[in-house]
Amino acid sequence: MHIDFTREPPTDIFRDRPRHIRISAALLALVVCGMLLMAYGFFGAGPHGEYLETAALTLFVAPALVFAYFGAKLKDYKRLGPNEKKELAALGGRHPEIAAYCAKVAALGREPVHAEYEAAKEWAEDRK
Repeated sequence: MHIDFTREPPTDIFRDRPRHIRISAALLALVVCGMLLMAYGFFGAGPHGEYLETAALTLFVAPALVFAYFGAKLKDYKRLGPNEKKELAALGGRHPEIAAYCAKVAALGREPVHAEYEAAKEWAEDRK
């Protein structure tokens, strides 16, 4: 998610969030299926073949890696904690562009999200 403090805040910032949630849920379901196959392989009384091990590892590892990517995308939509809000307010006090951006976000009727907080920190570091 790209945040530019010299422009208006995006009004459709939450547009991709439902898609990321659905993809993450599907990947997590595949990971759970892989874990269940592993548990069956460990505790099941039947014969276990190499295909069962391969399928269990494939269902566990591959979706888990992709889940980590989409989990990081979902982190961008997280609400700010009290310390992060204080730090964002302090950054707004030092940089009028950040304060103006936060005022525009408040005018939209929402609070800044984690992606905007991280972008503000990076923007302030670049201005030093």
